[in-house]
Amino acid sequence: MKLNPFHKKSNAYYEKVKAEHEQLGRQLAAVQKDLAEAEAEHAREREKQTKLREAAGSMSMSTPPAAKAHWPILCAAHQRVEELKSQASSLERQMRPLQRVLHAPQAFTQAQKDLAELLARRQACTAEIETTQAQIAKLDQRIAALEARLAAETKAASQTLLTDEGEFVVPDALTRLEVELRVARSSLADLHSRRETAKAQLAELPALIHQAERAFIHCRADLAEVELYEQLMPVMNALARASAARRQCNYHHTEDRFPIEIPMDLVQAAQAALAAEMPAA
Repeated sequence: MKLNPFHKKSNAYYEKVKAEHEQLGRQLAAVQKDLAEAEAEHAREREKQTKLREAAGSMSMSTPPAAKAHWPILCAAHQRVEELKSQASSLERQMRPLQRVLHAPQAFTQAQKDLAELLARRQACTAEIETTQAQIAKLDQRIAALEARLAAETKAASQTLLTDEGEFVVPDALTRLEVELRVARSSLADLHSRRETAKAQLAELPALIHQAERAFIHCRADLAEVELYEQLMPVMNALARASAARRQCNYHHTEDRFPIEIPMDLVQAAQAALAAEMPAA
């Protein structure tokens, strides 16, 4: 599949995103460290506030002066915790779209593998059902023939039993037929069980395949977007200039967006290429 911009010599966009993500990660680690210290400090100040209140005794209805004096310190510690939590949340929000880009190659490879495995499982289950059904049909015929032969041998043995006055010996042919019929019926039961197991597995696959196809489509879209930006990086300055110029004459224009019209014939060709990339169902 051609969708893999990381086989190219230049991957400036991916490296740029990676650098931004690493920088934000370092900032987040520092904030999280400060947050842990701030939470510990807040816990200490809260415990101190509790002790100052308890020092007045359980019968006191007013806040002790020491607790009143300490209250702004507790509030400041709480405010520090909330500010750091907000900073951490903001950094995580900034990192999320970058992570989507960084995970795009691996996610697409995994989605492609998962879909291929499910399609292979469906093919294997279908083949198993067809093979087992053919074996069941042959065994049904064999059992019918054995039952007919067994009935004939049983009838002949009965006549012998009625006519002979000596000790009756069960014919070897009758014994062999009974054993063969018992084995054939046991084998038939096993085949029916295998077929039903394959049918149950096959019934579960459509929903799983649908989910895998959706995952494949979404991961492919992410990877295609990365490929697009890789190719746009050399002309990004020109796009930025055009967008800035548009803003100067149209105040409703947003500088970090610049819509580009794509010829319909190219869109149709891309749609056909995407359809060809989808593994055969």
